[in-house]
Parts: sequence; C-alpha cells; structure tokens
Amino acid sequence: MVDAPVLAGMAAAGAAAACFDGAVILQAYEARQVEAEHALRLSLLTRLARRRRWLLGTAIAIAGWPLQLVAYALAPVTVVQPCLSLGLLLLLAAGSRALGEPVGAREWAGAGAVIAGVVALALAGVGHTEQLPDPVAAGIACGALALVAASPFALGPERRSAWPLIVAAGAAFSLTAVGGKLLTLELQHGRPLAALGWALLVGAAAGAGFLIDMTAMQRFEATRVAPPMFVLETAVPVALAPLLFGESWSATAGGGAVVVLGLLLVLAGGAALGASRSVAATER
Repeated sequence: MVDAPVLAGMAAAGAAAACFDGAVILQAYEARQVEAEHALRLSLLTRLARRRRWLLGTAIAIAGWPLQLVAYALAPVTVVQPCLSLGLLLLLAAGSRALGEPVGAREWAGAGAVIAGVVALALAGVGHTEQLPDPVAAGIACGALALVAASPFALGPERRSAWPLIVAAGAAFSLTAVGGKLLTLELQHGRPLAALGWALLVGAAAGAGFLIDMTAMQRFEATRVAPPMFVLETAVPVALAPLLFGESWSATAGGGAVVVLGLLLVLAGGAALGASRSVAATER
C-alpha cells in the first residue's frame, strides 16, 4: 500500500505538472514571435512580458511552484520528479486537438509508459525521509549543476548550438528540484534563514532555466530539444536523491529493480511524447 502522505504528494506533483505544462501551451508560441537576436538576453523576457498570453502562462507556472514544494514535503524526490512528467499528457491532448488528428500508436504507448512508470514508482515503496544532506555533498552537487546551467551565457552566439542549451536547461531545472527539496527540509527542521537562501537559489536557477528553455524553443524544433531536456531534468534529481536525501532504493520492492523499471518507463515514455508531432505542435 502507498502511504497517504506520499499519495498526497503525488497529487500535488500532478497538479504542479498541469500548471507547468499548461503554461507551455501559452508561452512557447509567444517565444517564437520574438527576434532571434534576443536569445539568452534579458531583452527576450522584457519583450515577452509585453504579451498577455505569455504573462498568463507565467502566472500559471508560478502557481505550480508551491504545489511542487508541497509534493517535496510529502513524498520522496524519486517519486515526485517522475510525477511531473504527467503534464506531458496535457500537451499531448492540446496538440492533438490543435492538429485535429487522433492520437497515434506511439503517443498512446508513450502515455501508457509514463503512467505505468509513475504507478510502479509509487508501489515500489521508496520511503520519504526528512534527512538533511551532508553540506559538502550538497554544495558539490548544486555547484556543479549551477556551473553547467551558466555555461551558455559564457559562450558566443555562434557556439550556442542545441546540445549546450539542452544540457544547461536540464541542469538548471535539476537544480530547482534539488533546491526545492532542500528548501522544504530546512523549513521542516526549523531553519527559515537557510530555507530563504535555497529559495533564492531556486529562483535564480528557475529564471536561468526558463531563459535557456525559451531560447532553445525559439531557435530549434521542439522535437529536437524537448526529449533530452525532459530526460535530464527528470533523471538527474532522481539519481541524486539516494546520495543527498537518503532515499534508499535497495529496501524497495525487488531490491530497487521496480524503481529502476519505473524510472526507465517514465523516461522512455516522456521522451517519446516529447518527440511526437502533437506535443511538438503545442510547444511550437
């Protein structure tokens, strides 16, 4: 049986996913209307901020953040992060309707894999912990992610190809996940000042990731950048969870095999959905 708090955390993560990917439906189109010369510049955001649909999407995305924090406070990162992939089902539905086409076999398979993976992770029995990580380990992990996230800003425009943007966005969004979990842990341990520090880091990482993501969507096809970006921002926080937060996989069903299977299903299904024509149409 799945613990009630974990179920509540999964529900909060699903609601956050609906906010985040619902925002994409509104934001991606507007990003493509801005001239490419504004890529990775604050001027990109200032121009987007003049567009009502983009502002509405941003407000919806911001509303998802407290829901994501609630999810981290109630459930392990190993379960919460894959649950965020459920928002891809919203993109699939919106894209299919926009194209007026039925959902194809690949999309059904991808959606089924995501749902099956999330269910497997829930049933695997990964325990929720309130363990604060070793400060050195947390500093190394977050510092490395921050350096990767900042790398596109140090490159010249001619060197900003798809992969540097994909990896940097994945690192930035992974940092928001790790920082968000740390924020909730600090609050649970009665350390509001430390929580404020993590909140500032999460805000900076989210802003950088958002700018990189908008730039990638502006310059490259969504089917090219979305799948690997999704894999990175899902897999990296889950891989760090046992190291930083003590989320033991060996004590779960199958000695961790069910966790690995669930994660692989989510990653494969999410990548398939990200590469689908319907989802790409929504992100375009």
